[in-house]
Amino acid sequence: MQLNEQQQKAVKHTKGPALVLAGPGSGKTTVIIARLKYLVHEIGVKPSGILSMTFNKAAQIEMQKRCNHVFGENHGMRISTLHSFCNTVIKDYERRQRNTLKLIEGNDKETHNKHTLLKQIYHQINQSHISSEDLEELINHIGFMKNKMIKDVSADTFSIRNFMQIVNAYEQYKKQYLLIDFDDMLTFSYAILRKCPDILGYYRKKYPYIQVDEGQDLSKIQFEIIKILTVPQNNLFIVADDDQSIYGFRGAEPKHILQIQESFTGCTIYHLTHNYRSTKNIVDISSYLIKRNRYRFAKTHTTHHPDGSKPITFYTRDETSQTNEIIKNIRRLHKDNIYDIALLYRNQLSCISIVDALESAGIAYNIRQKNLHFFQHWVVQDIIAFMKFALNQCDQTSFLKICFKMNRYLSREMVSYALDQMKSDMNSIIDGLLLYPDLQIFQTRKIAGIKKEFHRLSKMSPCQVLSYIQNEFDYLNSVTGYHENRNISREYIERYYSVMQCIASKCATVPTFLERILELEKLFESKAKKISQSAVALSTIHSAKGLEYHTVMILDLNNEEFPGKCTANSVKAEDKVAWLEEERRLFYVGITRAKQYLYLYSPKTKNHQPMTPSMFLEEMNTYQNDLLLKEIGEGMLLTHKIFGTGVVSAIRTNTSGSTTLVMDFSGTKKELHFETCMEKGLLFI
Repeated sequence: MQLNEQQQKAVKHTKGPALVLAGPGSGKTTVIIARLKYLVHEIGVKPSGILSMTFNKAAQIEMQKRCNHVFGENHGMRISTLHSFCNTVIKDYERRQRNTLKLIEGNDKETHNKHTLLKQIYHQINQSHISSEDLEELINHIGFMKNKMIKDVSADTFSIRNFMQIVNAYEQYKKQYLLIDFDDMLTFSYAILRKCPDILGYYRKKYPYIQVDEGQDLSKIQFEIIKILTVPQNNLFIVADDDQSIYGFRGAEPKHILQIQESFTGCTIYHLTHNYRSTKNIVDISSYLIKRNRYRFAKTHTTHHPDGSKPITFYTRDETSQTNEIIKNIRRLHKDNIYDIALLYRNQLSCISIVDALESAGIAYNIRQKNLHFFQHWVVQDIIAFMKFALNQCDQTSFLKICFKMNRYLSREMVSYALDQMKSDMNSIIDGLLLYPDLQIFQTRKIAGIKKEFHRLSKMSPCQVLSYIQNEFDYLNSVTGYHENRNISREYIERYYSVMQCIASKCATVPTFLERILELEKLFESKAKKISQSAVALSTIHSAKGLEYHTVMILDLNNEEFPGKCTANSVKAEDKVAWLEEERRLFYVGITRAKQYLYLYSPKTKNHQPMTPSMFLEEMNTYQNDLLLKEIGEGMLLTHKIFGTGVVSAIRTNTSGSTTLVMDFSGTKKELHFETCMEKGLLFI
């Protein structure tokens, strides 16, 4: 293994606690494997005395594979996920107590299944069924509490109704039937290690050397487990990057790394700052961005790679224009034999319209997705119901979904009466409404008008139907008010609506739109697409951490999406700072996946509503503009996209910091706002 000077210093650390700050593309896995080799071959540490812990199965498999290559398959070192190690501790305790706990994770249909159990408890307490999306949110909130070691929260902390009542019932049920979930593995093992000195002593003696990868992702409970295991020798080797801590929603906290010298006296800190992955342009601009964060270790990243291409930002008209621009750029890259491409996004919703576009363009892709609930979401189901009822006004199921969401003042009694009156010779449920006794003349006219409205809708294009539902039925305002008690904002609903608009723009009729929705749903359900080296990778930025690609494209870079809005449980000023810094770290992780090319996309509108470019794009633009301004001087030739080539005759900067270029285009003087020209891609050297 060829190691640079920084890597060599870290590898030769053998005693006491150490933190290795490993930046993007700095060879952290190489350092971990090289240190194992140094401990075993140079220091004489027994392989069985080393415990290496990772955070997910994929990382554990990769590290195991690398170790097998260096040491052979029977090397004797334990390479484990943190959860797997904790499960071993629990098994030891079970043998001692002669009792067995049952794990309730997985997708089996047994009674003691985590999802089934929480659905039942939610229904018992709230007297209503929980959606797939809310169930996932409930599970995440429970995990958040366990990882943060929080016992109780206030009623308004999370949007799930009667949250703590559900949690308490869930915990009581598990205790009664000796059940555990993945999060319990952490809390139970920590309790066992604290209360059973014989078990703790066994593991301290067995593993005098402990290594931890991705240390920035440690939650409080995980950090406490590692602390209790390493005492008293404290031969702890943590590899981390505080700038890549992006799992706050799971309870991860970078403060454990930032304050490590308070937890481990005499902890040595090593820096791996040389980036072997990206071009100098990407390294420099990502370093500039992340330095705007206050709570981090100071560091400067370098690379031996040349400048390469500058990151390019595309400010598109809307989401449809965004997907068209992406397809155009992918085809251009494919012509240059570049196939190692990733489309990254903040929210899984972004991949729906992208998959639609890639399918239509015949471009191969792979999706790194999990738990996509788009097609089952109530907003999507409502829109489908509107369209189905337009095509068939006898569709009772669709009518019941939308009858109180179209603001036509129908009462429950009227709807119930109409359904009771339905006969085989009726052309519409609306005919049943017209039979309701004691209708006033104006009511009769309004109800008859509904029948005509839906008849017209059946003849419209899908985009026209969506606009009609939004503007004439006032659907978005109606459902926003209806769901206010669940902290569901209009912006949240519009995310789903804008995806539907994007798909609708490619469909001529309502039936073809409904068919397309069904086709896309089957595509996402099957996950049957073959993995191909030439396929474009689709992934959230969270799932792409640790990966790298020749070209990275990041979608939907608007303030409304990235950084979005601060969540309800982060209202204090210091919490908002921490939240914004994690959002910037997430963007940093996204752009540092790129080796050569970085393309950034920001739609100016979504669902016909104006969007603001992401503040992180603005930060990048400030950096790039400052660099370019340093190159520009009076007398220099510049090319303007509209006016052609001209000479810079003067440069003026006003008190607000914006710059005006005075240019002479063949005798015609023009004053150009420099920042605007750069944003719109109008000016070139």
